[in-house]
Amino acid sequence: MKLYWHPVSLMPWRVRIALAEKGLSYEEAIIDLPGGASHRPEFLALNPFGQVPVLEDDGRAFAESTAILEYLEEIRPEPALLPKSPSARAEVRQLMCWSNGPWMLSWKRWLAPASMGFPDTPEVRALGRDELEQHVRLLAARLETAPWLVGDYSLADICYAPLVLMADRTGLSVGPDVGTWLDRLRARPAVQAAMGPVLG
Repeated sequence: MKLYWHPVSLMPWRVRIALAEKGLSYEEAIIDLPGGASHRPEFLALNPFGQVPVLEDDGRAFAESTAILEYLEEIRPEPALLPKSPSARAEVRQLMCWSNGPWMLSWKRWLAPASMGFPDTPEVRALGRDELEQHVRLLAARLETAPWLVGDYSLADICYAPLVLMADRTGLSVGPDVGTWLDRLRARPAVQAAMGPVLG
């Protein structure tokens, strides 16, 4: 296996966590973002959109972090990172989707509005922060009575882990329930192994 990634991008961190949870070894290739190597023909042949992460395995290349996570679950089902029941699996996948589009739109509106074509004004940045805090409250509601987002530790937790850990470091208010969940994440060996350089 070979993982193409860059530390400045949040999405590859979740793939690194899953690889560590599954005990899978892999090579790494750091891809310059934006532009640089990510727009060279050889990398565009792996992902025509020039984004990381990309995972090469068995002669195939897979892009999009959530698709990669599902692939890892298929080829290495133990330890299981998806619940058994169809309804719980759907909940996990719903959260995985929410951790992509809605979260990242608000994140960029808060910290880099110009990258999304938004005007870089205090009002736009404040809106992005407010949206993220509302998003965190959705997670907090799930964590009031449970240690993880959907039953046992799952791909839902892995998808949100780098996002909320970095938001917490950046000064977003997460509250006590989410803060305790972050402490549980930080204590996991796989999260430490995958995100050690940015956990502080």
